[in-house]
Amino acid sequence: MSAQTLYLSILASSMALTESPNPTALASIELVTEYAFDSNVIAKVMVVDEKTLTTGTDPLNNLVFKISFSDKVDGSTLTELKGRLYTGGGVEALEELHADDFNYIRGKLDFYGALDSQYDFFESITTSYSASKASAIVTALKNMDALNQLGAYRTKQVELAVPASTVTDLTPKEIKSALLDMRDQPRYLVCAETDSLPNIEALAEVMGKINCHVMIDVGNLTSWELVAALAESIGINDHRLTLYWNPNKSRPSNATTVLARKKWRPCVGDLLAQTLLRNARTNSSGIPPINRPVAGYDFPVAFRDMEKMPGVMLDEEAQNALASAGVNVVINERFNGGDRFIYGDALTQYDSKNSALRLTNSAEIETYTTNLVLSIVKKHMLKGMTSFVRDAQDECSRALDSCVAAGLLVQPSELSGLYYLLQITPRADDPFSKADIKFSRRPEGCARQVFFEGTVTK
Repeated sequence: MSAQTLYLSILASSMALTESPNPTALASIELVTEYAFDSNVIAKVMVVDEKTLTTGTDPLNNLVFKISFSDKVDGSTLTELKGRLYTGGGVEALEELHADDFNYIRGKLDFYGALDSQYDFFESITTSYSASKASAIVTALKNMDALNQLGAYRTKQVELAVPASTVTDLTPKEIKSALLDMRDQPRYLVCAETDSLPNIEALAEVMGKINCHVMIDVGNLTSWELVAALAESIGINDHRLTLYWNPNKSRPSNATTVLARKKWRPCVGDLLAQTLLRNARTNSSGIPPINRPVAGYDFPVAFRDMEKMPGVMLDEEAQNALASAGVNVVINERFNGGDRFIYGDALTQYDSKNSALRLTNSAEIETYTTNLVLSIVKKHMLKGMTSFVRDAQDECSRALDSCVAAGLLVQPSELSGLYYLLQITPRADDPFSKADIKFSRRPEGCARQVFFEGTVTK
């Protein structure tokens, strides 16, 4: 979507938040954002008289505006702003007229527009008012119960509905470009809809270029046959792509009464959250425990009051067919001490009977170690060839030794007792400017099947 502009207007007897400027406003705050709002977002505006020194050209410098945007459903805060109004011109005018007083500039709401970092909620904020209308603005704020005295026990504020944004879906090409242009390249891409195969193909292209993982929720389906057929139609045979199906319904996480009906919800949000929490538990060398797949007993799906949706059949035939299609199902399993809803498998879309890359944790170890080696090699590029080979080989070896110690790599039979083999050598056809990298290793797997044989003896 393109940038959205909101105008917070202070009128003679009220306050309004609109998508167009109000010519009758006594004061205006223009907010430009790349984020989209739905109809459940509200803005709360509170003004505090902090008794700061004012001047004839800036008579409202004593009033501090606190503006918060929040979700009216769960009360969570999306973003907050705090600062004073300026008579006009935005941060450019502040910088030109008050270049020697940074604290003054920083105290204005307009300063948020100068931050200009990648994840700023607002791209720019511009406040404006006429100094001759200062007393009228103060009176208006008092009349609408938005003005608070410094240290007041009970605070007053105005609550406004935020206009819902008009969102135009990105084309597959735009999705691809936006993801590839991100400064911090993602390790995981998550998709909760399968209506557009071109969009999934765009994600797969990004996955191939930056060597990340794509997690796809197959949607609100009750037929395992349809799920298996959908997996077949996606048809991306790659260890970095995984499919998930949640054939259950549950209550919202913030439900307080039984009137909050059980509904289906995608599971990939929970999966991503648990994956990031797992990754945050790094060891002293900074290695995440990705040898442990996010599946099974230790990673329960914590949706409230879960139950299988009507019409869902998960008998042995269904589970075998879904496993064959590489679909990981949220399923209820009975354990010693009770039952849990868990991610019942750890399969990727890699089509193989016995390759490690058909397992999610092995696939993560493969991409993690590949990206680790490439990032180190890139750091040593444009050195002299001799020092490049020596320094890159040494640093990569130290990093991979840490991966071995963390349990990411196991000893293969083909490497004569080594856990990995990494060779960085100048190319034979151009040893002056080109080098070859050969990297062999065996990632840790996971136990997803057991074959039990029991005997009763006398």
